[in-house]
Amino acid sequence: MAETNGSNAAQLENDIAALREDVARLTETLSTLVADGAATARNAAETAANVARDKAVNAADEVSASIEQNPFTAVLIALGVGYVVGTFGRR
Repeated sequence: MAETNGSNAAQLENDIAALREDVARLTETLSTLVADGAATARNAAETAANVARDKAVNAADEVSASIEQNPFTAVLIALGVGYVVGTFGRR
């Protein structure tokens, strides 16, 4: 009977050691996944910011070109927008 208890205790110690190793590997795997996910999110955000910046620059270039091609129309539009903003500002 004492031999059985000793055997059970040894088996329990082995199981606990194996469980600790499994938990350590799981923790390492989760840490790696979180780090990889953060890097992926950072790269996606940088890409989105670059695309948005490029679109804004292109839109500004188009507006500048349009103003250069049609300066009289641009002045009239600016006067109209100023009038509307001024009218709403008085209310």
